[in-house]
Amino acid sequence: MIIPLFVRNKTESLRAYRFPLLYLLLALSGPLAAEGAVYPSLDFGGLVFGDIYYVPSNHLESGDGATGLVMRRAYLTLDVDFSERWFARVRGEANQDGTFETYEFTSQFKDLYLGVNMGRQQLLAGLTSTPTFDLIEKIWGARYLMRTPMDLQGVASRDTGLSVQGPLNASGSLSYRAMWGAPLDFSNDGNPNSRLMGALNWSPGKHWTLDLYMDTESRENQQDWNTWQVFAGFQNERLRWGVQFSKQDRKDNPSIELASAFIVASLNERSSVIGRIDRLFEPSPRGNGIAYIPFDPSAPATMFVGAYEYDLTQDLTLAPNFIVIDYDRNDAGQRPETDVHLRLTAYFRF
Repeated sequence: MIIPLFVRNKTESLRAYRFPLLYLLLALSGPLAAEGAVYPSLDFGGLVFGDIYYVPSNHLESGDGATGLVMRRAYLTLDVDFSERWFARVRGEANQDGTFETYEFTSQFKDLYLGVNMGRQQLLAGLTSTPTFDLIEKIWGARYLMRTPMDLQGVASRDTGLSVQGPLNASGSLSYRAMWGAPLDFSNDGNPNSRLMGALNWSPGKHWTLDLYMDTESRENQQDWNTWQVFAGFQNERLRWGVQFSKQDRKDNPSIELASAFIVASLNERSSVIGRIDRLFEPSPRGNGIAYIPFDPSAPATMFVGAYEYDLTQDLTLAPNFIVIDYDRNDAGQRPETDVHLRLTAYFRF
């Protein structure tokens, strides 16, 4: 079986590379499968989300009054369990250009790793999500509307290297996540510099979590970047909320310093309301380079997100939503024009 993973480039968006991935996985699984068990176990799926949008106001001339239809992300995922201990994931991503009213495709690997469960500990090798991102993303649970705050502002949500995680006590209320990111430029969401990351998590109750995170990133100019983050969250069947404060010191480069809070509340079995506020205490260093939702790079800003989420079917969600980015005055004493995005977002899983 031959599985298409991703599109080759922008100008050949309908062609696909083909890679005999399944043959490789089957070959690897043989000596690893537990005797008498049915392995490998394969799970193939994907998701697509995009928007019909209108931008009545934007600090960029190209964005002011922009309207269109965009497929922001499409994922294809293959999960393989080789045995009770060994597993792997391959995930490809395709997305349209993040510029207003531009619709060409790009593609990349999103995940590409091999993992093993060692008792209560888990080790991953390859391209995978970072400790900066993974816990907050899981509780936020609405990436189809908006990326998590540090991810949005340019801190890599993926890295290629070695990661390990697991509990620190018998009850599992204390746990850790650690990762070494190799200096490899492998994914658009990745980081080409060596990075050491670590997080300590405390869950005082079934629904509560407190997470402390730090990392250090080696840079060629010997001025290492350092990040620290604190996050508190709650989740049950009807309600999720979280608050965080994050700071990345970039030495001579503009720093990231932000606070964020979100809430997702179920109204019934099919619908929810979502709200989020991000406060940037410093101007966005990624600025106009942020795909789909550029920030003016000259002034601190507050972003408001609101949405009504409705499950039309088990696999299809529709969410009318808005994004408003309000700016402080910049060093020149001017206030950039407020950004307003009105969207109808569709999210399909299979």
